[in-house]
Amino acid sequence: MQLNPRQLEAFRKVMVTGSMTIAAEMLKISQPAVSRLIKDFEHSLGLRLFRREGNRLIPGAEALRLFSEVDRFYQGIEHIERVAGDLKALRTGTLRIASMTALGLSVLAEGVCRFSRSRPGVTTSLSMMPSLSILELTAANQVDVGFVQLMGGEYPGIDIIPFPAVEAVCVLPSTHALARKKIIRIDDLHGQPLISLSVNSPIRMRLEMAMDAAGVICERPVESTLAHSACRMVAGGLGLTVCDPFSATYTRYPGTVCRRLEPAVSYEVAMVLPAHQPRSTIVTEFMNVIRNLFKEEFIPQIDGKIKARRRVPIASR
Repeated sequence: MQLNPRQLEAFRKVMVTGSMTIAAEMLKISQPAVSRLIKDFEHSLGLRLFRREGNRLIPGAEALRLFSEVDRFYQGIEHIERVAGDLKALRTGTLRIASMTALGLSVLAEGVCRFSRSRPGVTTSLSMMPSLSILELTAANQVDVGFVQLMGGEYPGIDIIPFPAVEAVCVLPSTHALARKKIIRIDDLHGQPLISLSVNSPIRMRLEMAMDAAGVICERPVESTLAHSACRMVAGGLGLTVCDPFSATYTRYPGTVCRRLEPAVSYEVAMVLPAHQPRSTIVTEFMNVIRNLFKEEFIPQIDGKIKARRRVPIASR
């Protein structure tokens, strides 16, 4: 026995309204057409579902039992339609983000706030971890979108969307003699207490290459794996540091200033996504939020100057 969807729909409308006339209006067909659908439905089932008392239509026990199943089926269809509509409108879903710490504590945190305010039904997770771990998870499709520092090499199974390269900055106490300068040169660092990033940091590697080439030697009072910690130590008077512009300018560090460094130490970051995977509308929307955030509120270098977010100004030069 194969059920006719139109007959099922007519049966449900009659059960809900208790009237063939109203059911016909809802289905936008004539009342005789509804009556025909019900009779054909009864015939195909081999059951009498209704009895008539004057103008009234009285459902029997079989109709009531069948209606509970039919109604559950239609409610499931309607739920699927609502979910599909929510997905289309980005009102629900999941978004898995992984980020290197420098971006996760600054640009990405702001980006998630913006995205979640406009898409409150989307469950968003932001994990911070080393770039290499992010690349591995992205290749395994365990992350929807990642944000990493580019270090060269091949990354199979990953699509890379680089941001424009930026420059590392020098963070120093506002009372330091070098704070009067608009641009800090590598040889200005000679003999200065330098709070270093970890030995695996690309910024540290490139900085030390420039220092070696210039014959610059610094004191090394302490090192930190986090640029945020290094900047906080600068605020505490331990020395100066060279770090990424996101960590340096996205948070207010009392008593510190940021200066350009010459020759420049480049800093390259990128969005990464699983290759050969369909990109959901939610992921695309979030990527656009981050792109706009970079363009509108955080472009560290513009015309050779350091620029911070409007809400977190750098101490005046």
